[in-house]
Amino acid sequence: MFRGLSTASLPLIKLFDNPYLFTVPAYQRPFSWTTREAGQLLEDLTIAAGLDEAETAWPDYFLGTVLLLDPENDAATPPSPFVGRRVFDVVDGQQRLVTLSILASILRDFIDRDGRGMPESGLAAARLHAMVAVAPDERDLSGRRSRVQLRDDEQAYFESQVLARSPRPVVASAVTHPGAAAVQLVHDHLAGEIEALNALERQQLAQYLMDDCHVVVIVTRDIDRAHRLFTVLNQRGKPLERKDILKAEVLKAIPAVTAPKAIERWEAAQNRLGLEFEDFMAHLRLIHGLQKLPIISGVRALVREFGSERFLAEQLEPLTEAFHRVRTFADGPDAAAHPELTAALVALNRLGKADWVPACILAMAEFPTAPDRATQLIVEIERFVSLLRLLCQGSGKRQRRFNAVLGAMRDGGDGLLSHPAWQVSTDEQRIIAHHLKDFHRRSPQTSKFLLMRLEDDIAGVPLRIDPMALTVEHVLPLRPAATSVWRQDFVDAEERADCQGSLGNLALVTLRQNEKARNRDFHEKLAIYRDPEADMPPMQINADILASSEWRMAVILAREQRLLTRIGRFWRIDLGVSPGRQRQSRAG
Repeated sequence: MFRGLSTASLPLIKLFDNPYLFTVPAYQRPFSWTTREAGQLLEDLTIAAGLDEAETAWPDYFLGTVLLLDPENDAATPPSPFVGRRVFDVVDGQQRLVTLSILASILRDFIDRDGRGMPESGLAAARLHAMVAVAPDERDLSGRRSRVQLRDDEQAYFESQVLARSPRPVVASAVTHPGAAAVQLVHDHLAGEIEALNALERQQLAQYLMDDCHVVVIVTRDIDRAHRLFTVLNQRGKPLERKDILKAEVLKAIPAVTAPKAIERWEAAQNRLGLEFEDFMAHLRLIHGLQKLPIISGVRALVREFGSERFLAEQLEPLTEAFHRVRTFADGPDAAAHPELTAALVALNRLGKADWVPACILAMAEFPTAPDRATQLIVEIERFVSLLRLLCQGSGKRQRRFNAVLGAMRDGGDGLLSHPAWQVSTDEQRIIAHHLKDFHRRSPQTSKFLLMRLEDDIAGVPLRIDPMALTVEHVLPLRPAATSVWRQDFVDAEERADCQGSLGNLALVTLRQNEKARNRDFHEKLAIYRDPEADMPPMQINADILASSEWRMAVILAREQRLLTRIGRFWRIDLGVSPGRQRQSRAG
């Protein structure tokens, strides 16, 4: 007899609460979400929580279905997974549960810092900590400390960096297991985004995460049945996507006689973009200033405004083509004739974020008739989005600023690039100069993109390598051994710390080179940096490191000054008294 499935819809604060514990079984793959998936989840949550526009906050946010196995129940016992102590195996939902645990821990630590001595902050931080950590009185015989127990090769890192309050810094090259490395990248990325929010926004997001985000939990007690359910949830059938709903919306108003041609046009646009067609719909809404509407409602409003056939002819076709050009221009036949545009688009596409894309689509739509103007606009977009990242602004703030840029672009006019929306103020330029004193610590991911952009400028051609194949290496290591030559060359701890964080101390290397270099002495590192990589051109940004006979403070600060001068020139930013000069004058 069919006993039914145990299901429940639970807010996160109830899911991550006594007496429920979760284990990622050994047969599961390692944690594998990247900053793209985790960043998209955070961006969706900030929008739903109303951090961008309070009046557009969603009443709740559905995080999907989580499939659990209850190994403590045998087939003869009716399931009762929501009563009494349980340790569940996570069959489907590992990536979300781990990422949400990381997010809760980051919010906990920032709220702890923001509201020291404030009872409401202490309560929020305690609730967030309880989502992540197992209290001593509820630990099982294994002594588990985290509510989500990862695989053995990931758990130690997870406990030291996510579970613990005020975790100690970890050197990227010290994390060797892919799952732990993925946890670290996601943690660092989310921490940078949360740091860019203000204290009130962090409180608002934490409250929303705990009380207004929910999942549907399905529990089974048989591993074979769990596998079948997993297959059904992930492979059977095709979910109805936004593009399917919008296609029906557009085509229903078109007369039967012209419907075949309209369907052909829609499907040609969809095939042109492939998997990015869904993203395009979100960009289209922003292009027209409809950010306060959900995506489907926003596009519906455009269809009503233009009419279905005009919408296809004047919006869908030209703008999908513009989006495709944004993504592929650097590999196309026009790239060599427009090197400045190619370089800007290569740099932008490394970022992988959505905030700059609608403005680029709108600019690129002008390329067929006005290539010089399209180039000018996209070069300015690359400068603007890069400076916002050096400001370490969160995705919500960046999107608001790009919404203003989009408004200026829609208005048009000859003075577009002098519009206030594009301007980075003198105070913001000072903040950027301050951030560049120790930028890798603030944002490891953006630091890598900054070095790649510098490589473009030094080499004179854009670097055409997947950013995931590269990493940033500190020439003077962050944690040199007590007996190393580094500590003899940099005896003063304050001077050593200044040099370690300096832009002049950073090398752009491959993952294999970083793994081999670690804390080695300078001349050993030079040999590793010179070691040729298959299909990997020499990095021009490292040329002055390779040309150095020693690595001392004066050499580091001189290189920092040269790199800062380049940044100031190609992004037209006044860095004022450079971090290098400030350090040098203090040291002298």
